[in-house]
Amino acid sequence: MLDVHASSVVRAVVQGIWLGWKVESNWTNPFVFLTYLIAKPIASVILVGLVFVIGSSASGMSRDDLFFYTFTGAVFFIYPATITISLAYLVHEDRAKYEVLKHIYITPSSLKPYIVGRGVASAINASVSVVVSMLIGSIVFSNYFALHLPIDASKIDYPALIASIPLGVAAFISLGVILYAINLVTFKLQYSLSEYTTGILFLFSGVVFPPTMLPYPVSLIGGVLPTTHFLNVVRASLMGYNAYESMAYLLLSTILMIAVALIFMNRVESIARFKGTIDRKAEY
Repeated sequence: MLDVHASSVVRAVVQGIWLGWKVESNWTNPFVFLTYLIAKPIASVILVGLVFVIGSSASGMSRDDLFFYTFTGAVFFIYPATITISLAYLVHEDRAKYEVLKHIYITPSSLKPYIVGRGVASAINASVSVVVSMLIGSIVFSNYFALHLPIDASKIDYPALIASIPLGVAAFISLGVILYAINLVTFKLQYSLSEYTTGILFLFSGVVFPPTMLPYPVSLIGGVLPTTHFLNVVRASLMGYNAYESMAYLLLSTILMIAVALIFMNRVESIARFKGTIDRKAEY
């Protein structure tokens, strides 16, 4: 029985990944989609880098270590931004646009695995964007602005870097599940809710500046966010520093985020069934 249930869960996750890829890419040919997938994050990363260049010019101080902090934060923030925005919009997409949410919901053991699968599809897209943004961004800023990433390939802590990605993705998918649940019992929040959430994460997670620069006690917020510890692990592992304290915090925050997401989703599902919002359309 457990084997049958596990296989159905895995099948639902795989189908969610496949469907997520098809939905996000079927509006054009693969070449144009890949160009879009790469161009959008590169533009945002270069924009953040140019803000750093302008700020450095105004202050008369330009340091590679500060550029490394800002640049890597902007690049790897693509993961939480892409995943949370995608999952927050998913309810509207399935319920109102394609009208398939009710069919997905009544299929045994499929809604939560389906959401996870869609999140994994977004994470795969984000991974492509991260790799290309790192390569092109570093080339652009080193050649045209004399800003270099102080990364030595022989000193990178590859096990910590590799382990941080699935842990971070699990945390971000869990956050996306929470946003999905909120949108399941509300209407017309799919855009604003995701934008507010990513804005809060961007501000408090140390993407472009350390959270300690924020006034106390606001600075303490970053300590409970998995995005903060994810970026700390990534930066430490790229520099070859000890990343395992931050890894422990990332693991703990990921476990807590998963637990909160499951409890919250189960509770909201009951409310959605009671109110009949699972198959209710919002007219625009």
